[in-house]
Amino acid sequence: MAASPIRWLLGDRDKRGALLYWIVDPMAGLYFHAVHHTMRALPTDACSQAGAALTRLTRKFYPASEKRARHLWRQHNPTRADKASTDAAIDRLWRNVGRTMHEYSVIDRLWAEGRIVIEGLQHMHAARDRGQPIIVTPVHLANWEVVLVAGINNGYHGTGIYLAPENRFLHRLINGVRKRYGARFIAAGPSSLREAYRELRAGGGPFIIYIDEFLRERVQAPAFGRALHPASNIFYAVQLAERSGAAVIPAFCERLGDAARFRVTFLPQLVMSSAADKAVRVRENAEALNAAIEPVIRARLNQWFFALDYEDDPSIPMRNGKPKRPR
Repeated sequence: MAASPIRWLLGDRDKRGALLYWIVDPMAGLYFHAVHHTMRALPTDACSQAGAALTRLTRKFYPASEKRARHLWRQHNPTRADKASTDAAIDRLWRNVGRTMHEYSVIDRLWAEGRIVIEGLQHMHAARDRGQPIIVTPVHLANWEVVLVAGINNGYHGTGIYLAPENRFLHRLINGVRKRYGARFIAAGPSSLREAYRELRAGGGPFIIYIDEFLRERVQAPAFGRALHPASNIFYAVQLAERSGAAVIPAFCERLGDAARFRVTFLPQLVMSSAADKAVRVRENAEALNAAIEPVIRARLNQWFFALDYEDDPSIPMRNGKPKRPR
């Protein structure tokens, strides 16, 4: 019996990949574009509020994520570990996640609408005035890309490394959004750090490295008492600074109230280790960078995206999936 035209066209080995590429991905892409353009048509507050409201439904699909976040909150807030306080914190966390995802459609409006205030910009100015390259190391707090928006609107047109989403339509959409507010990113790959080094040495804008990434089924930083993994962004950031002579400036965004309003803070430049041994210097610098961000995140766990992924309790099942987000 002759093979069906579809089987003949695709072949058994390629059926699944072709189905994803030609049918599933375009359908998902259509959904992403529909949501994006619908949210973009709304006023900024309405767009953000829609995301917060949606989490009443979506959080029900991620019980393991919520269990991890509750465990982390109780661990670091023993005086506010009662049920009412924990419930309020986790509600705030989920609302922040929903707001952040929807605000991506209007992120280029936030500065012009006066929704961002900045503290600590003098630390960026001081490094720039010395002629020193700059590496900014934000974390995934509140709406984390607002750090880039704030920097760009103050003359710091930098570059970052990002993990490209699997869906090509979502990838194009994200790149279009970032282009609108002036950001430029390098797709993560074998040569991305070399490209970052070349850009820093050539006097390009600040380089952005988010140092609390989820990698190898683990949130790599902050340590919160665990050992830092040497193959992680927090190590890459200080190694890149070591090679390029760049200033390392930690930064973070926090949401002001339950609204689309933010404060971006640039912390003082990291004081680099003077140890004679390079490996010791890198380790000590990574530990110093961790020490700078750990209290910032601990004080704002109800706005930290990776609270839903952070795992130090083996009784909690590992990642069961979570809303996709630009990274």
